[in-house]
Amino acid sequence: MFDRLFAPLLTFTVLIAATLSIAIAMLEEGRAGTTQQASAEVVTLPMVTITGKRVQSVAEATQAMRTTME
Repeated sequence: MFDRLFAPLLTFTVLIAATLSIAIAMLEEGRAGTTQQASAEVVTLPMVTITGKRVQSVAEATQAMRTTME
């Protein structure tokens, strides 16, 4: 008898607690204007140019992969 009541009661209690914690977090997010924002350093990398040859057929591509794996 106890197990039949305890498992659903525990499940609903956890569900209610999770709902309340999410609601509180959402409400406090609106008041977060007084918090400090983190600053990050921006790094710009040089442009990279990639060149390559287009293989004529699937057989040539397979052969090229086999030779590079060996």
